[in-house]
Amino acid sequence: MQASSKCRAACGGYTLMEMIIVMTIIAVITAGVIPVFQGTLTRIRGDRASRDFVALMKYAQESAISESTEYRFYMSHEKGTYWLERGAIDADGERIFKPVGDGYGAKRKLPVGVSMERPKARHDRKLRAHFVAFYPGGACDYATITIENAEGKDIDIRTKGRLGQFEVKAS
Repeated sequence: MQASSKCRAACGGYTLMEMIIVMTIIAVITAGVIPVFQGTLTRIRGDRASRDFVALMKYAQESAISESTEYRFYMSHEKGTYWLERGAIDADGERIFKPVGDGYGAKRKLPVGVSMERPKARHDRKLRAHFVAFYPGGACDYATITIENAEGKDIDIRTKGRLGQFEVKAS
């Protein structure tokens, strides 16, 4: 045994068998940890999607107040998308809604594994999407939006109309 350890000290290496054993141990540990992280990532995606959703709604409300114009938060549950539009007057003097600049008006897609149930909100037939309107006085439409993650857990987002408040509940 001493001859073997003297050779190892002099040669400065490990045997092939030792390397195989260490790699096997690492592979077994990794295989056990991956499912734990996958569940965590799914939960994080769902939480982040709902936070992004509510943050954009609050941005719409604050912008409607500060700019004294109506903003609309649009949602398509079939496509899993949502975006923001701002009220404007066209050349003919008619009220229209146009996507908001600075990237806030870009259509956003819910992440894989996260879905939206059909919102209980007003519907725009032309855009084939539901929406929540935010008014200059701080009020908004009444609406209920449910976001479901891959684990089947729901996050309910409710707007409270004239009060202009939001309620977010995990169920």
